[in-house]
Amino acid sequence: MTPALAFGLPATALYVLASILVYRQFRGQASPSKMAILVPGGLAVIAHALTLYAQMITPSGLLLGLFPVASAVALVGAALVVLSSLFRPFQWVSALVFPFAAATIPAALWLHTGYVAHPLEHGIGMHVLLSIVAYAVLALSACQAVLLWIQHRQLKDGHIRGVMRLFPPIQMMESMLFDALWLGECLLTLAILFGFLYVDDLFAQHLVHKTVLTLVSWVIFAVLLFGRHLRGWRGLTAVRFTLVGFAVLLVAFFGTQLVLEVILRR
Repeated sequence: MTPALAFGLPATALYVLASILVYRQFRGQASPSKMAILVPGGLAVIAHALTLYAQMITPSGLLLGLFPVASAVALVGAALVVLSSLFRPFQWVSALVFPFAAATIPAALWLHTGYVAHPLEHGIGMHVLLSIVAYAVLALSACQAVLLWIQHRQLKDGHIRGVMRLFPPIQMMESMLFDALWLGECLLTLAILFGFLYVDDLFAQHLVHKTVLTLVSWVIFAVLLFGRHLRGWRGLTAVRFTLVGFAVLLVAFFGTQLVLEVILRR
């Protein structure tokens, strides 16, 4: 058994356990406890990190295929949920993040697209690292936006139903959303800057579509944040901008990688 598999299987099981604990508390009409997030979730994050270290760090360089990177984004997202649950009620987002993280590990272990590991310069490595963290933070923002949209929809219907009655007030949910958006936008800005500084040839490296779509996503998030600051945008406007911006970012990386690795085999 390889080290990646030895750590990957327990990590998957721990994510599933954490997800079950959260959903059981939802069904019992109780707020997810911090311990249900911190113990199995924290152990899953550690095992997941060891899995990716064993899988992505190779003698030939860094393995940055579609599924390993998706797993890395999920790892960062899960780690942020675990850490943030110590300070703010982000445990709600774990109901979306943990199942996704559990699914990415087997995909990274057993689905291969033909990507060949190769060494990266320090500048490109920093660009990749910042990109992964930025994607993770903005993915959490999208999850938060989905939960906020459900809250608004139920309020519009005139009553809060089921587990949504246990959610934090809308004002707190919006505050958490914009905190995540500001952090994600700053990280995405740094990732873009490092990309422009260290990428030699966008056309030769098949990065034109990815770059253009990433810039479009950056603009969407920037418009939302300035709209919030200057005109007090909130509610469904914030939800729509967040989801559209993340959808464009999702296509920018994972859509492009899917075409290049799976369809074109480049």
